[in-house]
Amino acid sequence: MTRQTMTGSSTIERIEALIDRPDLLHSPPEVAQSLLQLTKNDDFGLHEIVDCIRADPAMSSRVLHVVNSSRYGLKTSVTNLHQAVSLLGERSIRLIAMTFSIANAFSTGAARELYNDFWRQALTTAAAARRLAVHLGGVDHNDAYTTGLLSHLGTLVFAQVEGEKYLSLYRSTSRERLFHLERQKYGIDHVDIGARVLSKWQFPDVICDAVRNHRKAELEDPLTMIVHGGTLVSDALWYSGDESIATCRGWLKDRFDLTIDEFIELALACRDEVQLELEVYGVDADMPVDPEELLEQARRRYMESSLTTALDFDSYGSVFGEE
Repeated sequence: MTRQTMTGSSTIERIEALIDRPDLLHSPPEVAQSLLQLTKNDDFGLHEIVDCIRADPAMSSRVLHVVNSSRYGLKTSVTNLHQAVSLLGERSIRLIAMTFSIANAFSTGAARELYNDFWRQALTTAAAARRLAVHLGGVDHNDAYTTGLLSHLGTLVFAQVEGEKYLSLYRSTSRERLFHLERQKYGIDHVDIGARVLSKWQFPDVICDAVRNHRKAELEDPLTMIVHGGTLVSDALWYSGDESIATCRGWLKDRFDLTIDEFIELALACRDEVQLELEVYGVDADMPVDPEELLEQARRRYMESSLTTALDFDSYGSVFGEE
């Protein structure tokens, strides 16, 4: 057995031990998972949500903190949980449930170092996935949002288990290559780890499978395809460059038939939404790519692609003697 194989096996064992810790699962099955199930049904009652949140004092405090934040601009403070839930609405309650759960589970040690970057990616992927689900149809947009939000969860688990060694790997490469380097070094990647955690938390198989497979661009499963698209939008916004924008633009055109204007509208809508969410949930983040820069890069790539196509047709005509 090679040293690298031994390192990978040891890491996987420690990850499995972490996932199996009872205290790690305090919030998701007790409160957050109940909230997610309740808000998925169209006929849920407000009192059911309030009763569920009241079962966890820390969650109650979090809800009141969010509703009294500057984002909502209320003239008087809200101290009544029933009123807070009514003002926040379904999507915000779902988001609070997930952020609170993940914050409790993976916010210490080296994982804390990745926390801000995790939320930048998670919120952007979720926002794009929700919009793509509406565009595609046939997939519940709430499921798309939740799956996108959780698609990078495994990076926090990796950091908690491997500490500075994983942080060095994470910071040294692109998000696309990270997946392959994790496999090479540890024999497992963060998307598989995230899927294992969600399975342990008793999330539906369709969500676990989409998290596990969302980096595979060739898959046809609608939810997996939507989350993959959301990840590409996140890469284009936060790790801007000609290559990431071109990849995102081309893939969304092929799979979702998005025009260049629809692509830019999607990216900028996600950008605006995520900036608000980051502020509300207390995440420090650098500004994503400037909209004018994104517009310019996307249009430049579009023009280059059009020119290449025209030149190809011109060459074709020259070869075959067409006039």
